[in-house]
Amino acid sequence: MAMYPSWSYSQSRAQTFDECLRKYYYHYYGSHNGWNPAQGSEEQVVLYRLKQLSNLYILFGNITHQMCESVIRGWMEKGAIPRPAYLETAMKNMLNDSYKESLHRELWQQDPKNRIMLAEIYYDDEVLTERIARIKERQHAVVHNLYRTAVWRELQQGEARIVEVEKWDTMLLYETKVYVKMDLLYRRANGDMVIVDWKTGKEGDFSDQLFLYASYVQEHYQLPLEKIEVRVEYLMTGEHEVYRPVQEDIDKVVRNVGRYIEEMKSCLDDDYYNRPKAESFFTPMPSRRACGGCNFREVCKYRAV
Repeated sequence: MAMYPSWSYSQSRAQTFDECLRKYYYHYYGSHNGWNPAQGSEEQVVLYRLKQLSNLYILFGNITHQMCESVIRGWMEKGAIPRPAYLETAMKNMLNDSYKESLHRELWQQDPKNRIMLAEIYYDDEVLTERIARIKERQHAVVHNLYRTAVWRELQQGEARIVEVEKWDTMLLYETKVYVKMDLLYRRANGDMVIVDWKTGKEGDFSDQLFLYASYVQEHYQLPLEKIEVRVEYLMTGEHEVYRPVQEDIDKVVRNVGRYIEEMKSCLDDDYYNRPKAESFFTPMPSRRACGGCNFREVCKYRAV
C-alpha cells in the first residue's frame, strides 16, 4: 500500500485548490488509504468516506451523461433510438434508487466507493426538498433537448463517425499526467473532428479544459487545429456554443495549467513521492457558499456557519 497518492492534474483538482486548501488536503491527501479500514487510520477512513459523498446536482449531471452515452452507443451499435418517455422513466428510476440507497448509512459506510450517499441526506440539509423539485423539472428538458441538438442530427443522418464516447485517456504536461475524458468525439465527412461537452447547468459555463481536449485531439489524431471544433450543448435550455480553438487558446490554457502545477507542488515536502506538507500548511478558506456544500464540514472546525 503506497504511503502517498500518485501525482496528477485535473480541472476538478484545480477547482478544489482554488476553493479551499484545507478541502484540497482532505480530498487528495488526508483521505489516502482510507478505503482500507484495516490499514488506514480512523481519520483517513472518515475522510475517505466523506470524499465519496455526492449531491443531487452532481448525481443528476452524472445520470444525464450516462443517458447521453447510452443513446449514442445504442445508435452506434444497433441504430436504436430510445423514446424520450423511456429515457425520462429510466432517469427517474435511477434518481429514486439513489435517494433510497442514501437512506442506509451503515451500508454506505461499509462500501462508500460503490454505494451512493447524497450529502443533502447525510447532513439533513434544508435544501433537499427544493432541489428534488428542481431536478424533476430538469429531467424532461435534458431528454428532449438531446434529440434536438445539431450533434444528434449529424449522427442520425449519417454525416459523422463516432470516434470516442466517455473514454478515459491522459496527456503529459510539465511532466505531469493530465486526465482527458471527452463526452463525445466524432469525425465529419470532411475530416473535421468535433469535441462535444454536455452541460446540465447554466449557459456560459464554458471550461478552459475543452481547449486542453483540443490539444489532445491535435496531438493524438495528428490533426491541425483548424480542423477541430469544440461544441458545448446546454441540455437544460437547448442552446449551444461553438468554438474553433487557435494556438493562442491552447498556449494560454497550457501556461495556466503550469501555474497550477507549480503552486500545487509548493504544498509538497517531496514532489517525487507526492508527500504533502503538514495539514496546518493547507489554510482553510471558509465562506458560507463553499462551506455550505462542502463534503468535509463534519470534520472541519473552520467552516463558516
